[in-house]
Amino acid sequence: MRALALALSLLLLAAFLAPLSAGEDFGTVGKVNKLIDIQDTPQLAPGESGRVRFLFNSTYSETILNVRLNASIYRYATIDESIAVDTSWTYPYPRIAQTGSREWVWTNASILPGTSTPLEFTILTAPDSHEMPHGTIFSQSSYFLRFWLEFNGTVNGNSTRFRMASPGFFTTEAWKRATSANYTNPCKPPGCRGNVNLTVLGVDGILPDSAFGVKEPIPRWPFYLLVALVVFFLLLAFLFWVEENPGTFPRVETWWARTRGRLARTIAPLRPHRRSKT
Repeated sequence: MRALALALSLLLLAAFLAPLSAGEDFGTVGKVNKLIDIQDTPQLAPGESGRVRFLFNSTYSETILNVRLNASIYRYATIDESIAVDTSWTYPYPRIAQTGSREWVWTNASILPGTSTPLEFTILTAPDSHEMPHGTIFSQSSYFLRFWLEFNGTVNGNSTRFRMASPGFFTTEAWKRATSANYTNPCKPPGCRGNVNLTVLGVDGILPDSAFGVKEPIPRWPFYLLVALVVFFLLLAFLFWVEENPGTFPRVETWWARTRGRLARTIAPLRPHRRSKT
C-alpha cells in the first residue's frame, strides 16, 4: 500500500509539474540566431544572375507549424549613398527570379525539431544602369536582404503565433529606441533579448540580415596590355645585350642588324632634311 501510495503521489506531482516545464522558450537568442544560416550570397556583375543559398534550421525541441518565411530586397548602398528599395524605387531590377518581384516567400505546414531545410532563390540584375543602379569599378555596391519569419509553437499546451524579423524591417528611429538604455535597462525576457527591446519592435526575436554585391568588373585589357609591354621590353633588353656582346648569339645578332637597317631606311624619309650651311 505504501509503495502504491508513493507511486500515485509521484504521478500526481509529475502531472502537476508537466505544464510548467512543457513551455519552450522560442525567443532564446541562441536559438533565433541559428534559424537562418546563410551559406552563399553572390557577387554579381551587372546583367548576371546568382543564387542566395541558406539553411532553415529548426532549433527547437518540438515541431513548429504553419511556417512562413519571407525574404525581400530592401536597401541599395555604396560608400557614398544609401537608398531604400521600397514603393518609391523606380527601377525594374534587381528581381527575384522565382517571383518576378523583390520578395520571395516559402511556407511549410510543419517542420520537425532538429532538421535543416536547404533553401535558395535567384537574383536577377540588369546591365543597363537605367534599369538598376550598381557600383563602379572602384566602388562596391550592395543590395541588402531582410527576413521575416512566422510560425506556431506550443506554449503550456496552447498554440502561439511567433514572429521573428531582421533589422531591415525597422526604421532607424525604432531600432535606436529599442536598443537605448531607456527601454532596455531594466528589461527582462521575453520583453528584451540581447539588449534589444522586442516589445517596442513588436516581434519575438531578431533574425540576421544578408546582402549581395553588384559592381562593374575590372576590364581585362589593361592587364593584357601590361603583359605585352613587359614582354616587349624584355625582348628589347635581350637584343641590346646581344648587341653589346657580339658573337654570343650570331644568328640573333645578324637578324637584329638587318632589322635595325630596315627600320633606319623606313624612318629616314620621315626625318626633316637639314639645310647645309653656306
